[in-house]
Amino acid sequence: MKLYSFFRSGTSHRLRIALHLKGLRPDYFPVDLRVDEQAQAPFKQVNPQGLVPALTLDDGRTLIQSPAIIEWLEDRHPEPPLLPADPEDRAQVRALAAIVGCDVHPINNRRILQTL
Repeated sequence: MKLYSFFRSGTSHRLRIALHLKGLRPDYFPVDLRVDEQAQAPFKQVNPQGLVPALTLDDGRTLIQSPAIIEWLEDRHPEPPLLPADPEDRAQVRALAAIVGCDVHPINNRRILQTL
């Protein structure tokens, strides 16, 4: 696998944590958001959306959006589990993830800050 990521990206960081917890070590390809590398043609061929992280699988398909990639990791590599077994505890973990992804991250996002 190939992980396209930026060291200061919160979404990339959460995916790197999940990969580490799963014991997976994809090849790392840095994408420097400070110089808009994500908007340049080489990376846009990986992810036309122009966002990190992106995870290219061994078969050449590329997964995007950290929550979707983390769900894929859980489906394909269920051990160790990232979520608790209890449904209410899982709901709590998902709620905390949604707080970060929906409430905190958007107002701290580089694209939004540049527009403002």
